[in-house]
Formats: sequence, C-alpha cells, structure tokens
Amino acid sequence: MDFPDNNDLKLALEKAEAQARLANADTPTRLCEDWRYGRPHKYASQLVELLGNRQITSRGSIRIQAPEGVAEEMMPELKENEILMQTIGSDRILALHLERFESGVSIFIEESIDEPIIITYETEDLFTPTTCIMAEPGVKARIIERHITHGAGTMVCTRCIQAAEGAELSIELEECGSGASRVMNITNITAMDAVVKHLTRHEGHLWAREETLAEIPYSSGRADIHLFSANRLKGHEVLDQHTRQIHHCGNSASNLLYKNVVDGNATAIFAGNIYVAAGAHHTDAYQTNRNMLLSEDATIHSLPGLEILADKVKCSHGSASSPMDKEQLFYLLSRGIPKHEAQLLVAEGFLADAISRYRE
Repeated sequence: MDFPDNNDLKLALEKAEAQARLANADTPTRLCEDWRYGRPHKYASQLVELLGNRQITSRGSIRIQAPEGVAEEMMPELKENEILMQTIGSDRILALHLERFESGVSIFIEESIDEPIIITYETEDLFTPTTCIMAEPGVKARIIERHITHGAGTMVCTRCIQAAEGAELSIELEECGSGASRVMNITNITAMDAVVKHLTRHEGHLWAREETLAEIPYSSGRADIHLFSANRLKGHEVLDQHTRQIHHCGNSASNLLYKNVVDGNATAIFAGNIYVAAGAHHTDAYQTNRNMLLSEDATIHSLPGLEILADKVKCSHGSASSPMDKEQLFYLLSRGIPKHEAQLLVAEGFLADAISRYRE
C-alpha cells in the first residue's frame, strides 16, 4: 500500500483548509477592518452580486505577446493555485471568482527572456481572468500586464506570481478605465531567494481595489521584493490599495513605495502591513506612502502598520500627504508655462519617482 509523503499530505490539508475558508466567507461589510474606508457596503456588495449572478457571462479578450511555448491560455489544473491564494478581506470575492474560473494566461519562464512578455485583458462587460506567472531558477524576465475596461465594465482579476531561486522578475500592471468602470485585483507574490519588482498604475476607474500580498516563505534564501505604485485620480474616482509584506524567513528584504496624485473629489486609500514572523531575524522591510492633493475636496486615508515578532530587524513605515509644492509651481509659472500645464508637470514629476525606482 502506498502512503502519501509529508509534502503531499501538507498540500492536501492546505487545500482543504483553503476551500473551507472560502466556502464560509461572508461579503465584506463596514465592520471588516480590511475594508476600512473602502466602501464595502457599496462596491463589495455590488461585486458579490455581480459575480454570483450566473446569468451574466464573463466576456473579454486576451492578447499575448511572448516567445513560443512560454505563455498559454489558462489550464484548468492551475485552479489549484488560486484555491491556495490569500486575500486581504476578500475571501468571498475570491470564492466566487473560483466558481467562474474559465479564462486567463499561464506563463512558465524556463530561461531568461530579453523582450518583455505582454498580456492584455480587455472588456466592456464582466471579465474574470486569472494570471499565473512561474519563473524557474536563475531566469530573468519582464512582464507587462494591461487591463483595459470600457464603458461601465467590471474586471476582477487574480494574479499568482512565483519566483524560484535566483530568478529576477520585473512586473508592471497597467490599469486603464473609462471613468465608469470598476476593477479589482488580488495579487500573491512569492519569492524564494529571488528578486521581484512589481509596479502598478491605475487610471480612469470609478472604483479600483488592489490587494497585494508579497511573501518570503520559510526556508528561503535571501529574497528581495520591491513594490511600487504611481497613480493619478480625479473626479469622484476611488482607489483602495491594501498590501502585506510577509517575512517568514530572515536575511531578506522588502520595500514599498506607493504615490498618488489626488484631484477633484477623488479618494485614495492605502492600508499596508509589514509582518515579520518569529525567527525571521535580520529582516529589512520598509513601507512608504506619499500623496499629493490638488483639491481641497480630495480625500486621503493612509494606514501603514508593523507587526514584528523577531529580533535584529530594520523595519519602518511612513506616510505623508500634502498640497502641491508652491515653489516648484512658481518656478514653472515664472518661466511662462501656463498654470494647468505647470501643475501637470509637477504632478508627473512627483509620480515619476516611483516609476524610476522601479526601473533602476
């Protein structure tokens, strides 16, 4: 009689626990700490209702630009990866997304690739794709993922990124909306003695929620995860960003820099947490959220946090929100640049800092 080994048994137990967690998940409410200021009574409820309506079919297009054999349409067996994903207060939405599992892209990188891999998802309806990126040891690659939502369309995407020993990945997520669209992304990043850089940019959505969990697992060598975001909000747009930097293994590093320019009646929400597990000594982890307000009616909520259970660590967080620098604006105005153009230049310079650090 054959008995399963310990790894197979552990994986089976993890899947069973994840399925039970998702099966019992409730719709986020105002009392859900992970949705503070994120208007769950409105947007989360709308997503749950939409995803749960089986009369509404998921519709969208997928375009892939990649070397032959690297990327392919999502395979059903990769649904197991999604079952094991973590969320930040959105288990119910993930559970409904799993029930709709039908489209997306899986990328297996077995050797370094010079040209960027480009994935484009586009919809004007409801679209629920999944992206799975797996990098083998020692490879280097750049991935650009574009989400384009037209009209009052809604896109809910899950993204699983795994980098093995010695891999180096640079990943950009570009979100482009119409002003009435809604998007949500749940991203899990796992780095095993690897370097992962991740940049997100949101533009033009009525509402967007981004959950990013970056994890350095047990028994990993030195890993580095860098998270960046640069966004400009206007009108009544809402951007709700939640992050977790999870260190189970010491001698590793993570760094986060999220920047927003907020105009009109728009709202930017950032809630981040750095978690350093017991025994994860000599961890370096940083978290910075910077916001520029262009309107007195704009709203910022910034909630960085630390949970440290180890010794000899270097961990810090910071947050700052302020109006546009008057001296920079005056400098441009004094050289004959119209005020509106000068404001755009200052705003773009503010956001360019995060983008340039990603590209270093």
